[in-house]
Amino acid sequence: QIELMVADMLQQGIIQPSTSPFSSPIILVKKKDGYHQILMNPLDRHKTAFRTHHGHYEWLVMPFGLSNAPASFQCLMNQVFQAVLRKYVLVFFDDILVYSPTWLSHLDHLHTVLQLLSDHQLFVKLSKCSFGMLEVDYLGHTVSGSGVTMDKDKVQAVLDWPIPANIKQLRGFLGLTGYYRRFIKAYATIASPLTDLLKKDNFQWSESAHQAFSTLKQAITSAPVLILPNFSQPFVLETDASSIGIGAVLSQQDHPIAYFSKKLGPTVQKQSAYLREFRAITEALAKFRHYLLGHKFIIRTDQQSLKSLLDQTLQTPEQQAWLHKFIGFDFTIEYKPGKENLAADALSRMFTLAWSEPQHQFLHDLR
Repeated sequence: QIELMVADMLQQGIIQPSTSPFSSPIILVKKKDGYHQILMNPLDRHKTAFRTHHGHYEWLVMPFGLSNAPASFQCLMNQVFQAVLRKYVLVFFDDILVYSPTWLSHLDHLHTVLQLLSDHQLFVKLSKCSFGMLEVDYLGHTVSGSGVTMDKDKVQAVLDWPIPANIKQLRGFLGLTGYYRRFIKAYATIASPLTDLLKKDNFQWSESAHQAFSTLKQAITSAPVLILPNFSQPFVLETDASSIGIGAVLSQQDHPIAYFSKKLGPTVQKQSAYLREFRAITEALAKFRHYLLGHKFIIRTDQQSLKSLLDQTLQTPEQQAWLHKFIGFDFTIEYKPGKENLAADALSRMFTLAWSEPQHQFLHDLR
C-alpha cells in the first residue's frame, strides 16, 4: 500500500525523488483526509526526505508529520482570515466556522470567506462542507442558536469507556471528561476519588473509584445547555469562597455560560474569609477574562466588605498585586447573601481534579 500511495503522490506532484542525506522511517497511520496546500521552501525540502523499499523521496508540499506543520498551517489560516476572525469566523486548523445573526448576513459572510480562500489559492473539499446549518458540531461541541451542548458522539464515547486498568487509561478518561467540566456543576467532587488514584504509587481500583466512574458517566449524560454569550448584554459574575476552595458562575439573565472552581492550598485555607473572597474574584476574572474584558459586568459576592473594594486601603503586597489584575475591567460589585448565592457557594465547596491536572490527549480523542 505504501508504494501505491507514493506512486499516487508522485503523479500529483506532492513529492519528488530525493538525494537528501536525511531519511525518516515510514509508519502508516490511518487518518482522516489531510491537506497538502502549503508549498515547502525549496531550501528545506531535503529535510523532509523519507525512504521506502523502492526509493528515496522528499516533500514538495508540507506534510502532516512535521512537528511544526500544525502551527504553520494555523498561522497561515490566521493571516488569511485576520480581518474577519472572531467577527463572524472561527478557525481551528482546517475547520472553518462561519456564524451570522441572519440568513442574509450569513450569505455575505460566506461569500467573503470563499473569496478569501480563492484569493489565497486555498481549496476546500465540498463533501466535507456544510452550509446554512442551524446546528453544527464543532470541536467536540454541538453549537446552535439556543446554546452549547456536548457532542452526542463524545458523550457516547464516555458511556462506552471501559473500566480503567491502569493510570494511563484513567488519565485518558479524565482527559476526555475534563474537557467538558465547564458543563458539569459538581465535576470536581464527582471526580475526586479518581484523581486521588493519580497521586498514589500503586493503581488500585476501589469501590469508591468505581462509584465515581459511574457517577461521572451519568453526570455527562445529564449536563445542562450552556447559553452562548451575548456581548450586547451585561455579564454577571457570582463568586464565593469557603474554607476548601473558591467558585464562580458566569451568567446572563440567570442562565449559566460557564462554571469555575478551584481548590485552595493549605496555607490559603487558613486565611480570613475576606482574603479568600478577594482571591475568588481575582481568580474568576482571570478565568473569564476573554468574556469580560472590554464589557461592563456585575460582580456579586457574599462578602459585604468587598462592595467598596476599590476604595479600600490594601494592607499587603499580595493584595496590591491582586488589585492590579483588576485594571482594564469595567465592573460594579454587588453584595448578595450566601443563601442567595447558591451556585457559586456550592462550587467553592467542591474539590478540584488534583494539584497537577492530568496530561490529557483530548484533541486526539475529540478529532
